[in-house]
Amino acid sequence: MIDTSREAEMLIKNSVKAVRNNAFRAVVVGFSGVALVMSLSACSPVSALKSTYEGQPFPQMPAPEVATYVLDLSGSTYPTAQLEALGSGITDFIAGQSLGNPFAQSPVAPRGLSIQFVTKNSAQAPRILLVSTKTSQSLYEYIKEKTPNLEGALQLWDGLVNARTQIWQDSALEANQADCVNKVVEMLGRQQLLRDALKIPAGIICQDAKQTATSFKRLQDFVANPGIEMGSDVKGAIEASLKNLATAKAENPSARLTLVIASDMVDEVSLTLPRRLTGIDSKGVCQMAVQDAGNATNDYSSVNVVIVGARNSKVNTKTLDQVQAYWTCYLNQIGITNVTEQSDLSGF
Repeated sequence: MIDTSREAEMLIKNSVKAVRNNAFRAVVVGFSGVALVMSLSACSPVSALKSTYEGQPFPQMPAPEVATYVLDLSGSTYPTAQLEALGSGITDFIAGQSLGNPFAQSPVAPRGLSIQFVTKNSAQAPRILLVSTKTSQSLYEYIKEKTPNLEGALQLWDGLVNARTQIWQDSALEANQADCVNKVVEMLGRQQLLRDALKIPAGIICQDAKQTATSFKRLQDFVANPGIEMGSDVKGAIEASLKNLATAKAENPSARLTLVIASDMVDEVSLTLPRRLTGIDSKGVCQMAVQDAGNATNDYSSVNVVIVGARNSKVNTKTLDQVQAYWTCYLNQIGITNVTEQSDLSGF
């Protein structure tokens, strides 16, 4: 007779063993799958991990802020004082804060900055691009694709901004791209991405710092030795700057535009203001400005204008007051109504 009770007992034991073995295999396979996904994060999207964060979608990049600073090098003003008036505003840009932060709790917009000069023929003066918003956009696209979640994205972005502020004045790193990339990766510390994956945003940061340093030196050299004839073609500098801002607006319609003018605004070339303003009352000054401005061919209504260092001038106070009134009417005529005046850019 067959012992059915013993046979049943053996069947139960084998079944339990099989279940345990299958469970162990499932755990191993599960861990292997996660390891495989994580190992691929250096070279492919991590959508498999991102799926667990569907409730936290990646934020959109905030609309960029694009600025042009106009620096007056003419004889009626004090160029060094004008550069100092712009100083605090320039420093924040070139040090790395212009990258912004799309992953912060309160997102910070990226910022771009160009420098235009007032010379005898401002249209022929160089325009120097110090910082481009394209760097932020490139970093954003890479981090959005490669990092598995918002926490990792914010950690990496903060690390890159911190690294950017530390390397931009290091001439040795500027001269050696490979050393710069390795240094930035080292600064980033422990991240959710592997070292090879971190080298790509590190390279973007290093290239950005190098370009900014080169442009800033070009700015300093031009101020020290322009190599072209100086004069006060303020109108030409403003027109060139507005055209550049209009181009930026066309490329990104949501961009916020700012024109900062470090000048006493006394145009003695295109407009010959000191001569033409003599003996004219305030109404006449405005009428003259409106006629000079004509009708704008572009929409400049979204441009914010900040005039700094307007009193850094050798011109008498009465004429400066007339000049200020003239430009207020001129800018209003071409659609710019948000015009403010500051002594410098501290806190701007």
